[in-house]
Amino acid sequence: DLPESVDVLIIGAGPHGLAMASRLLLGEEALKDCLCEPKPKEPKVVKTHLETTRKACGPTFAVLDANGAWMKRWKQQFEALGIEFLRSHDGMHPDAFSHNALAVWATTNQRNDYLTLKNLPERYHGNFQVPSNELMLDFCQHLVGINCLEDHLWQAHVDSLELCESGVKVAVTSSHKGETILAKHLVIARGPTCRRQWPSFYKTLAPAAISEIYHAWDLFDEPQRLNEIRGRCVIVGGGLTSAHLCVQLARHCKIDLLIRRERHVKQYDLELSWMATTPDRRQLREKFETEFSVEECIATNKAVRDGGSITPELNSMLSELESKGLLKVHEFTEIVSASWDGRWTLMLSNDEVMTSDCLICATGTTVDISTDPLLAHLQNIHPLRMVGGLPVLSENLQWGELPIHLMGNVAAIELGPDAVNMSGAMRGAFRICPALIPKPSRRKQGSRKAKAWSL
Repeated sequence: DLPESVDVLIIGAGPHGLAMASRLLLGEEALKDCLCEPKPKEPKVVKTHLETTRKACGPTFAVLDANGAWMKRWKQQFEALGIEFLRSHDGMHPDAFSHNALAVWATTNQRNDYLTLKNLPERYHGNFQVPSNELMLDFCQHLVGINCLEDHLWQAHVDSLELCESGVKVAVTSSHKGETILAKHLVIARGPTCRRQWPSFYKTLAPAAISEIYHAWDLFDEPQRLNEIRGRCVIVGGGLTSAHLCVQLARHCKIDLLIRRERHVKQYDLELSWMATTPDRRQLREKFETEFSVEECIATNKAVRDGGSITPELNSMLSELESKGLLKVHEFTEIVSASWDGRWTLMLSNDEVMTSDCLICATGTTVDISTDPLLAHLQNIHPLRMVGGLPVLSENLQWGELPIHLMGNVAAIELGPDAVNMSGAMRGAFRICPALIPKPSRRKQGSRKAKAWSL
């Protein structure tokens, strides 16, 4: 049975929820610097940590997830796209104890399923290894085990929130019945809260065509659909998802990839200056979090991510498919109009007419609180300043004075361009935790935000 009340209720059992649970359990043992440890912990200390079983002795907490398993949606998405290696390096993971926890665990377990990056500029100072998806999942499962986190997880769908004097009443559906949990604090750590972003031609599609077009996000939840696609396939998008779809579908399709600009190849989805282990990175964060206006933060996030891109390794795979005649990449090309009559007929921006059996838009998503039923209701009853669809949160990623905290891309104004990434999960948990376990502040008040690495 679900608990009737808890100190902290976490919604979401993905990397952000796992990072939050890890920090809650570790308490004072958790990292005090989420950018780069001034003095990394000795491997033997980290190894001892990874061999220690922990049970909650601080705030009581529960985790709710619609899938009922840790990292399940992550696993589904990565399997659907056939992603072998992560884009983030091995210093970015949910364990709040040490940046090198994943590396130490891999060494201890004789795991060497890493990809060593070879296409970074000489000026880059940082981690050059990215873990395989399997390595990351196995490590996360180890964290779940040593922290007894299965004991804290329930499968349930959150239906609504109601504020009360003692916290938040959370109405959920679990095992086909409605229940309510009372939480002193609520942390919303779900996956991307967003709506599908469609190219402009989508608005002109007839109802019959709308029922036939795919968005990449449809395939994440039903990956078996990928195996059903045959013939000629057109994929729209210039990011990592579109490239992975090309590789997956090339086994039984001939593919045309339409990119509205030139093919953009880079190792990380952020500018390297935001990933490096140098003083510059700390200065960037300090300026972002203490000096920038909200509008400047949003502009910076957009500029740093700079739209869709693919890694050099994946670009090599696309080039190989091109050489075999299985893929044709059309740069600076968009669909002007499309119609469906058993097959797709596409009018392109270069006046070419293309036909295909399948049309997939890997055009990303738009984050907007107003499209999320849970958060839209919260905005209606407790309005918060919104800019570009995102809420302006407190330094603890808190919804005004309410005991509700947000993680992930909805907290990007506070966390920065990597809010949705694994590094954003670590720093998001760091920012929220002091509000869940209050301590006397050593920080001067009055700044727009707290530094993400401060004590």
